Amino acid sequence: MPRFALALALLLAACAQTKVETTWKNPALASRQMKTFAVFGVTGSPSGRIEFEEKLTDGLKSRGLDARPGYDFVLYDERPAKEEVIQRLKAKGIEGVLVSKIARRNTKLESTPVYVGGGYGTAYYGSGFYDYWYAPMAVSSYTTETNEFIVETVLYALTDDQPMWATRTNTKRTDPGAFAGDIAGSVATGLKTAGIVPQ
Repeated sequence: MPRFALALALLLAACAQTKVETTWKNPALASRQMKTFAVFGVTGSPSGRIEFEEKLTDGLKSRGLDARPGYDFVLYDERPAKEEVIQRLKAKGIEGVLVSKIARRNTKLESTPVYVGGGYGTAYYGSGFYDYWYAPMAVSSYTTETNEFIVETVLYALTDDQPMWATRTNTKRTDPGAFAGDIAGSVATGLKTAGIVPQ
């Protein structure tokens, strides 16, 4: 396979792991804009949170957005009060907070039949076509589990804690960093198209 075709195939395969389902903009805040916002991820593990916030922040910055990772303001082992978090963010000129978290997990179980036969030879094939055709087939199976995650990413205005924009994605990713890389482009485009951040 040519190098370009291989690269394209890998890119398409990666993109297929995550799909945007819906995007929403708050009509009551249609004219409000912001420049700087913090990125927070809810992943269930400190290392996963750091990886997600770093990858998504880097992806948004590379597309011209002024994003900051949430771990710059709240460490992985901290549980500060809401007022403390807001104070830290405002002290650094942060205008909004972008939060990503899993809203739902769908688990699919698929059973695949495996046809089991004996060894070759006259003893296995029986005493003619009819007996061989009419005999019950020995069937086994194996089960595979596939998880799909519905992830919501919501941008909140820090001034009044109101949601300004949101997107819902469907992903098979289990790696927080890989998922962040998947959605960086669509999040940046969505925020720019909605007129929330500068083009």
